[in-house]
Amino acid sequence: MKGFLLAGTRSGIGKTTVSMGLMAAFENVSPYKVGPDYIDPSFHEFVTGNRSYNLDLFLMGEEGVKYSFYSHHKGISIVEGVMGLYDGLGNDLNNYSSAHLSKVLSLPVILVVDAIGKSTSIAAEVLGYKLLDPEVNIAGIIINRVSSEKLYSMLKEAVEKYTGIKCLGYLKKDESLNIGSRHLGLLQADEVGDLREKIEHLKNEIKKTVDLAEIYRIANYKVKDYENPFSKFENKYLGIKMGIARDSSFSFYYKDNIELLEKMGIEIVEFSPMRDEKIPENIDILYFGGGYPETYGEILSENKSFLDSLRNFHENGGFIYGECGGFMYLTREIKELDDKSYPMAGLIDCSVKMGKSLQITRFGYVDVEYKNLRGKAHEFHYSRIEEEGEVEKDFTLKKIDGRQWNCGYRNKNLLGGYPHLHFYGSIEILIDILEGVKNGIHKKTS
Repeated sequence: MKGFLLAGTRSGIGKTTVSMGLMAAFENVSPYKVGPDYIDPSFHEFVTGNRSYNLDLFLMGEEGVKYSFYSHHKGISIVEGVMGLYDGLGNDLNNYSSAHLSKVLSLPVILVVDAIGKSTSIAAEVLGYKLLDPEVNIAGIIINRVSSEKLYSMLKEAVEKYTGIKCLGYLKKDESLNIGSRHLGLLQADEVGDLREKIEHLKNEIKKTVDLAEIYRIANYKVKDYENPFSKFENKYLGIKMGIARDSSFSFYYKDNIELLEKMGIEIVEFSPMRDEKIPENIDILYFGGGYPETYGEILSENKSFLDSLRNFHENGGFIYGECGGFMYLTREIKELDDKSYPMAGLIDCSVKMGKSLQITRFGYVDVEYKNLRGKAHEFHYSRIEEEGEVEKDFTLKKIDGRQWNCGYRNKNLLGGYPHLHFYGSIEILIDILEGVKNGIHKKTS
C-alpha cells in the first residue's frame, strides 16, 4: 500500500502548505489529518476531491484509527501531521502525537524542516528527531523556505552526510506559496478562485523542486491486522431518521461519525437553520454540530419560523443533540464582544458570551463520564457560559492533570454541551442516545 505521514519540526513550519502541494501533485489521494481539527480536512477535500478523515488516537483508539485509515485508502494516502512530530498529550513517546500515529500504522514519515538561519546545524536538528524514537521511520526530508538552489545543495549535503536520511527536495522562500490564515478559516465563496490559483501555483512549484518519484517509491506501508470494531451495530437502528444541521453556521462533523450512523441504518437528512423555514418532517432526532453560529447570529435569530418548529419538536418529546456551536444555538442567546445579543432557541437555560481568546482552561482532550458510561472528547471554543439558570448536567469532564467540571446540559430529550465527541471512542454514549430514540419511537407507535 502507498502512503506517508508529512510532519513538521514544529507548528508553523509550513506542513499544511507542503501537504496541500503534495496532495495536488499526486493522483487519487486519500487525505487524512492527525488530531481533532475540522478546518484542514475541508481544505484537503478542496484540493483532492476526496473525503478527508481525522486520525486521532485519543478520540478513536488504535483500532478505530486503523479501521478508518485502511478502509478509506485510495491510490496513495497522505496524512498531514499536527504540531511538531513528537508533540502530543504529555511527554511520553506514545502520547497521541503524529510520531505515535506513524508507529501504529507503520507509516514512513517525511519531515518538513525550516531553512531560515540554518547551515550545518540543520543536520543536528534532523538527527535529534531521528534519534529521539528509533521506532519512528523518518524516511525523507523536505526543506521549506529555501532562498536559493545553492543553499539547498549545502543543506542537503549536511543532512544526508550526518543523518543518513535522504533529502527529497525543497520549497522556495516565496510568500505567494503560503496557505495563510486568511485561507485556513471559513472558505468564503469569493476566495475560492483565489485559492484554486494558489494551489495550482503551489503544485507547479513542488513538481519543480521536490522528487515526487522518490516519495512514491518510499511511501510504502503494510496493512496490519484490523477489523471493523462496530460491525455488531450494522443496521441496528434501521428506521431512525436523523436531521443534521449543515450550512455555514454548522459544518464541524467528523466524517467517520456520519458514516458510522449511516452504517447503523440511520437515515440522514440535512437541513439548514439559516435557510429552512422549519425542521425536516418525520424526524426522530436532530444533531447540531459545531461551527460558527456567532458569525451568523442575526440570520439564525431572525429565522423565527425555524426556531418555532424546533421548540415544538422539543416540546413534543423529540430528541436533540448539540455540541459546541450547536450547543450555543440551543441556549437562550449568543452575546457578541460588543455585547450585542442574538436570541437563540432558548432550550437550555443559559447564555453564552463570545471572548477575544480561546478558553484555554477548557481547551483540549477530555475524558467524558455520562451516567455510568465513558467517552472521549475535545473542547475548543472562544465563548463562555453566563447567566446559568436551574439546569441539569449529565457530563463529567476530566483532564489528564486531574481538573474536572460538569457539562452536558439536559432538558427532557435534549443533550448539549461544548465537548466534540468522536463516536469511535464514545460508542457507549452514542448507543445510549440511540436506544432512547428507538424506545421513543416504540412508545409513539405502540
